[in-house]
Amino acid sequence: MIVQAGIRASYTGWISGSLIGGARVAHKRLLPIIYRLFEAATDAGKWNGFLAELAACFDARGAQIGRGQIADQSLSFSALYGFDEAIQGCYGPSGGLNRAMARFEEHFTRLWPADPRMDIMHRYPGRPFSCRMFINERDLRQSEAYKQILDPLDAEYALLLSLVEEDGSSIMLGLFRRKSGQSFTQADVDMLSDLIPFIRQAIGISERLTRATIDNTRALDTLDKIPLGILLVTRDARVIQANATARAVAELNDGLLFGHDRLRLHSKAEERQLHEAVRSAAMSSIELRDYPTSSISISRPSDKPALSAIVTPLGSNAFNASFHTAGEPCAAIFLSIPERHLEAPADLLRRLFALTAAQARVCELLVSGVTLQQAADQLGISHETARVHLKGIFLNTGVHKQSELIAKILSTPVWIARQSIPGNGMTANMLRRDL
Repeated sequence: MIVQAGIRASYTGWISGSLIGGARVAHKRLLPIIYRLFEAATDAGKWNGFLAELAACFDARGAQIGRGQIADQSLSFSALYGFDEAIQGCYGPSGGLNRAMARFEEHFTRLWPADPRMDIMHRYPGRPFSCRMFINERDLRQSEAYKQILDPLDAEYALLLSLVEEDGSSIMLGLFRRKSGQSFTQADVDMLSDLIPFIRQAIGISERLTRATIDNTRALDTLDKIPLGILLVTRDARVIQANATARAVAELNDGLLFGHDRLRLHSKAEERQLHEAVRSAAMSSIELRDYPTSSISISRPSDKPALSAIVTPLGSNAFNASFHTAGEPCAAIFLSIPERHLEAPADLLRRLFALTAAQARVCELLVSGVTLQQAADQLGISHETARVHLKGIFLNTGVHKQSELIAKILSTPVWIARQSIPGNGMTANMLRRDL
């Protein structure tokens, strides 16, 4: 997502500058870990890289990090490094590693409340601890958690940290050594303590990026439901985002296309006119001047009716910032496709305007572009019956002409629903069928 790229760039500079330069890191060995930590914060695919660096620094066999966010489960995550082969051996091999990992997590969750280490984490939240400093070997080895998980996975020694937030959410971090290794010392505990402020900051960044990604996805999904073509472009006509309808129009290669991420038209004269309108609209948003909305006709090699494009500034607001680097001047282009009929679902029309089922069906057909006689023919009723239904529609909607009726229906969002197909974006083939 573009919003993530901007945030990542900001945090990269922050990490390399003020954070590492200004923070007091007692152990220089932690600096590579901190860099890996913030890489993971801005790219969820890199948590294993952080855990690998962490495990190497502490001479550990493996490591684990988890975030439990009670208020928003979409922000919860877990990553485990160093145990893939052991987990597949104990919980597989049927179904592959992913299935084995799911079985392990289910087993771990079931046994965790009775794990003797759990009591220590509750007693000392926010403090790392070496398990063998608080739990004797006999008590640990008699626990079901040890017998069923730790012993089979050869995770004899653990260095654990639990950070609990005010809202009840938590961050858990663990390092593990084999039976052939040594228990973690106080020096290990102290070194892990130095990481705590960086872990909190990194998780905060990760959550901010995740929320931005979710917001972006929801905004784009909303745009995709709109049967008008919508393009967000920079002042040099570089396409930042295009909704499903706009992408489908470009795929038709009939008057408009995306060339090297820039908006191109088949007519060079019209392209210059559009690019100038885009540049003026985009610059007006940062020059704080009024810009009259431009309307441009886009001719098509197929000789079908021209596309209509409306260009308008995209101001520096929250919606704008969701799609491009902050401060970059942008414009919005709205495309109208003449051949494409907008449809209004009859059941929504019935509820919105208190129409009868028959009136709603007539209204739906009229909005799609057919005449009253054609609507009557499709519904298998006489023209006179259709006229009676139309009069009832006029009465309920408060209009007096068929053109006023269509304009009123299209000013409501009901026509969006028929175009929306959950889980499927619009394609050029779908648009060809409409056309």
